[in-house]
Amino acid sequence: MRCPRAVRRMLAIASAEWRHNYRDPRSLTVVIMLPVLLLLLYGYGVNFDLRELKFAVYDLDRTERSADLVNRLARSDYFTLTEAIEDRARIDQLIEQGRVRFVMVIHPGFGEELGAGRHAQVQILLDGADSTTASTALGYIEGLMRIYSADVRVQYATRAGIPAGRLAPPLTVEPRVLYNPELRSVNFILPGLIAIILTLLAALLTSGCIVREREAGSFESLAAAPIASLEIILGKLLPYAIISFADIILCIAVGWVLFGVVPAGDLVALLAVSLIYLIASLAIGLLISSVARTHQIATMVAFIATMLPAMLLSGFVFPLRSMPLPLQAVAQALPATHFLIVIRAIYLKGAAFAVYGPRVLALLAISLVLVGLSAKKFKKDLE
Repeated sequence: MRCPRAVRRMLAIASAEWRHNYRDPRSLTVVIMLPVLLLLLYGYGVNFDLRELKFAVYDLDRTERSADLVNRLARSDYFTLTEAIEDRARIDQLIEQGRVRFVMVIHPGFGEELGAGRHAQVQILLDGADSTTASTALGYIEGLMRIYSADVRVQYATRAGIPAGRLAPPLTVEPRVLYNPELRSVNFILPGLIAIILTLLAALLTSGCIVREREAGSFESLAAAPIASLEIILGKLLPYAIISFADIILCIAVGWVLFGVVPAGDLVALLAVSLIYLIASLAIGLLISSVARTHQIATMVAFIATMLPAMLLSGFVFPLRSMPLPLQAVAQALPATHFLIVIRAIYLKGAAFAVYGPRVLALLAISLVLVGLSAKKFKKDLE
């Protein structure tokens, strides 16, 4: 059974586009290696887990209890004690120079208050220039302080001969973290990185397809060929979709081998949704290529139009709910916004299709619109 003529024409375009890439092994190597390099760079470089935060202590109490509190912080994985301050003026100097993240000030009478079972306070002076780090450090400090306070309460009850239950707080919290129990930021970052990398790669791959025909002088021959614009667009998309799909598999394998991050959900569903997302991203590149007049401009516009919105407006860095409503509306038109939710749902939660199905439908609609716009713009150029 012979293929329909439209399919044969589309495959002929795809074959010509594939031969062009095959004859340029350096570009093909970059296409394969770029996702791996970006995944390694961002996977190891971007980490929201803070460790060994430097701090100093200004201990005015100088008792066994104050020393015990300092040792508790210094022995944890989160903090590193750098200096015991002797002069209060040194506090401002250390924070101003950025040599410590915070300074803990223990006032006189701290040990005595704790020994008597009374409330004691500790002052924490945080460097708020980096608000994100300061907020995270404060959370760590508060957590360790609660543990230390509970231990002191038990010690006082034992020494006073009072049942520890009588002094225990009326409410205890037993947190349980679902889906990412180790709280490894790479588990959350890596699926998003795959989405961002594919966005950039796919758009850059196709951003030169049409403009290259103009620069090579073959655009008129393509325009004169008895081929519909949609067939040309689909034919040019096909080889790059295959290459990008191979990059998806490569990124998943690298994340598994090097970072130990494995999709918790259906791998086939992940690949299928990724293919829909690739079509949208490839269509963006083709649309840009139809508009641009030089390859350099097409590449630059593709980078700006895909990388920056995908990083800033998709929810990868900033939560969508914290954005102004106009930007939230713009974010819903981005393929990366929907794909990020889907890939994280599959990777981290192992969610079923019913959970992320509406996002897949939105992604499919955006893909069809972008392909249609690319074909329409290309048709106008032919005319």
